[in-house]
Amino acid sequence: MIALELKQALHRGEGRLGTFVKLSSASAIEALGAAGLDFAILDTEHAPCDQLMLEHLIRAADCVGLPTIVRVSRASEEHILKALDLGASGVQLPGLESADQVREALRFTKYAPMGCRGLSFSQRSAGYGALDKHEYMARSNAGLINVVHIENKAMAEQVEELCGIDEIDVLFVGPMDISQSLGHPGEPGHPEVAQVVQRVLAVCRERGKAAGIFVGTPEAAQRYLSQGVSYVALSSDLGFMTWGCQQMRRLSAVDQQR
Repeated sequence: MIALELKQALHRGEGRLGTFVKLSSASAIEALGAAGLDFAILDTEHAPCDQLMLEHLIRAADCVGLPTIVRVSRASEEHILKALDLGASGVQLPGLESADQVREALRFTKYAPMGCRGLSFSQRSAGYGALDKHEYMARSNAGLINVVHIENKAMAEQVEELCGIDEIDVLFVGPMDISQSLGHPGEPGHPEVAQVVQRVLAVCRERGKAAGIFVGTPEAAQRYLSQGVSYVALSSDLGFMTWGCQQMRRLSAVDQQR
């Protein structure tokens, strides 16, 4: 579904909270929407999710008014096209290393004359052919959300140029991948990693570009929201379940009974 209100809020710099979706469960998607999250990132890069399941997840999210951003496994035409044709609210593009690569990938998110997205009106996003063709194309070009990862040193060094690309709605910082790129794998809190992250966020603020980041705790989410980060991904559905089980186990003191 087109999530124009979410896109406009992000452009205004208003904080919005979402999560990554790792579980291939339509019920979990409905629960996230019912809980009041602002968006869900359907992860097809690091979680098992085929095209048919992706369609079911997007449909379930639409039923509860939950915008869905698909993190594609590769920022290629075929992966971007499939996600958008299934009716996602936008795409999240990982693995890119230059502004030129970003510009090329973004062409696949827009219909002509803004881009070169494959044109069809028989798919779910176009109402299976029932929508007005020109209105559908205009709404897609205007309303879909493009999130681009900054997850390596090369992309971080090009943040000023990336902020100048209008087709990017959010620049999303991945501290864990940046830690690996900088030679400190698995240490997102390392001072060098933190310095790069803060510089990227500062440039986004200065240039008026919406920034996003992954965080593992509510405290970290609150901290970045207070810094003006508008697109905050807190943990994941799987992370919530694991954390909840650990807390329930701790509170029930089951280990103390053994």
